[in-house]
Amino acid sequence: MLASPLGSDRAIISGESGAAGMGALAAIMLDEELGELRDELGLDEKSHVLIISTEGDTDPKRYRKIIADA
Repeated sequence: MLASPLGSDRAIISGESGAAGMGALAAIMLDEELGELRDELGLDEKSHVLIISTEGDTDPKRYRKIIADA
């Protein structure tokens, strides 16, 4: 999702720990089993969420493989 965004959004190069927040948010928003948590957090399609990624592709070879396999 970060490396291949939709529309005109810019791609973000993020390492494993930096992408963890995005992965958690995606799971909360997309997994119906997490609907109660989503409601408790007050998240919906109009929400704005700040995710901080403090690292890039610290292992460029592995990063390219992960992105290619996605």
